[in-house]
Amino acid sequence: MWYSPSHGLIKTPRAISKDGIQHPANIFRLWSKAELSNIGFHPARLSVADHRYYNTSGAEYNFDDATSEWVVSYGSSEKNADDLKVQMKKKVKQIASSILTHSDWLRIREEDGGTTMPADWKTYRADVRATSNIKEAEINALLDLDAVKAYQNYIIVEVRYLSTYVDDVETIGPETASHSREVDQTSWGFPAAPDAEADPYHVRYE
Repeated sequence: MWYSPSHGLIKTPRAISKDGIQHPANIFRLWSKAELSNIGFHPARLSVADHRYYNTSGAEYNFDDATSEWVVSYGSSEKNADDLKVQMKKKVKQIASSILTHSDWLRIREEDGGTTMPADWKTYRADVRATSNIKEAEINALLDLDAVKAYQNYIIVEVRYLSTYVDDVETIGPETASHSREVDQTSWGFPAAPDAEADPYHVRYE
């Protein structure tokens, strides 16, 4: 992506006319940064606030002398944390409802006089509802936008078994390694169904 005050923002290569000279689109692929800058085109970098938490307005263009590039930034205003919390709780309810839908047939079968729902499935369904209630309570307790961000960008550390191969035969563990990643607690952490396939590499979360 490039920018020129005379041509505006160029998101993808296209033919341009500069000082009476027609240039083909491939100059943006073949020319060096120095060659492009000689005719007034510099790389452009977007600096955009996270749309999940901010409303954005008009673009501003500022040249960064240190990197010789244009920085395209947008005015932003914080979204209302209480409105975001309403959306988050709605999402929690939708996820819980979707999860329970997959095993509703077991409940319906029992209610219609058929086979009794297995105990592990009853426990699982109760745990899904309990998890949903806990998440809604946690979301209700979030005080501001920073707390909302922290909840939706929560760092977890997972310990996983490493695998080794001998004659193309895989052995899982006992050596382990830790991996960190961000998760949205709105959707992460619901219990696994009794018939879910276990991850043989997972050891624990820390």
